[in-house]
Amino acid sequence: MRKICIHFQVIQPHLLRTYRFFDINQKHNYFDEYQNNYLINRIANRCYTPANQMMLELINRFKETLFFSFSISGSTIRLFQEYCPEVLESFKELVDTGNVEITGSTFTHSLAALNNKTSFLEQVQLQEKLLYEVFEVKPTTFCNTEIIYSDEIGEWLYEAGYKVVLTEGAKHLLGWKSPSYLYCNPYETDLKLLLRNYQLCDDVSLRFNDMGWDQYPLTSEKFISFIDGIPQDAPYVNLFWDYETMGVIQPKESGIFDFFKAFFENLCTQDRFQLITPCSTIEATEPASTLHAPWAISCSGDEKDTNEWLGNELQHEAFEQLFKLEPLYLNSNNQEAKLAWLRLQNAFHYNFMSTKWFPKQAVKRIFDVYSSPYQAFINYMNVLNDVKIQLENSQMEPEPIKPKTIII
Repeated sequence: MRKICIHFQVIQPHLLRTYRFFDINQKHNYFDEYQNNYLINRIANRCYTPANQMMLELINRFKETLFFSFSISGSTIRLFQEYCPEVLESFKELVDTGNVEITGSTFTHSLAALNNKTSFLEQVQLQEKLLYEVFEVKPTTFCNTEIIYSDEIGEWLYEAGYKVVLTEGAKHLLGWKSPSYLYCNPYETDLKLLLRNYQLCDDVSLRFNDMGWDQYPLTSEKFISFIDGIPQDAPYVNLFWDYETMGVIQPKESGIFDFFKAFFENLCTQDRFQLITPCSTIEATEPASTLHAPWAISCSGDEKDTNEWLGNELQHEAFEQLFKLEPLYLNSNNQEAKLAWLRLQNAFHYNFMSTKWFPKQAVKRIFDVYSSPYQAFINYMNVLNDVKIQLENSQMEPEPIKPKTIII
């Protein structure tokens, strides 16, 4: 029986308002509340509300066989709480069925894993706290921002208590190996790795509505035939999508909702498939092999590297200046400035500064209000400079050293 692991990422950024040089040290409202409200509700209407309703109906029909997982960034949860709490309630309803696993992630869809262990684990722990507050769960599976992973990141996550990590089935790492097996970290062999089959995932997220594609139109039956084309001795097929594939990346008019509904129905009614959650692999059979990832991989582009976010001088400069503020963040008592610093780690801000085209940028451009990467950089740096001032002005005094009492 072939195990199918389906995971959806739910990610929305806090967009910055236009923040000019002369606003620095004068105005400290950095985020475009109107635009954030508009976009989260627009996407909820196009994706989250109808998709959650469809998935709940499917779970009610196939309670014993339909299982999948979500990762929902902390920023997205906060946007739901502020602008459309009914959407968050619909996610809670799905989790309460017991058929949906909530995985760990970074709090603000952060690139902190590319900086250092301290800043990364700060994001991880903030997200864990929020997930327990909202869903009353403690995750054992981790899905990093853009499924970024390396051996070192895996070691950090294992130390933090995670048992399973979702990442990319990057061809340059796998070589002749298949992503359809269970792998493990070479240094922490109890940390299991589930690898995304990017070719199958891209057939849906990128090519579903492409009339020039030689497999158009893609039906659920045809897609299952693609799965059947994987050698039968390969036990896992891991499909990780942005949840926004339904209704946003692929519009409703394309038939994407009908596709996913039929796909889940077919999987649940055929005995040769078993839908699983990632955490179910913790007690599963031993991994087929270790997977060595000496440098960071991601789901981006053909290279599966981090160039989408750190591929040019603008991005490198912004990233370097952002994390130079980490000591100030750790010693500040200005909670608004600290939250702004966390939100500035969001990968979307760095995507807006990209001077290259990547396939997934089409969906990112829904949020991009900048006329060029250079405008995105200037606006970001203006905000960052003000955050720096606010953090510098709110440093906590070190506690005085109390003299020791000498007992004679």
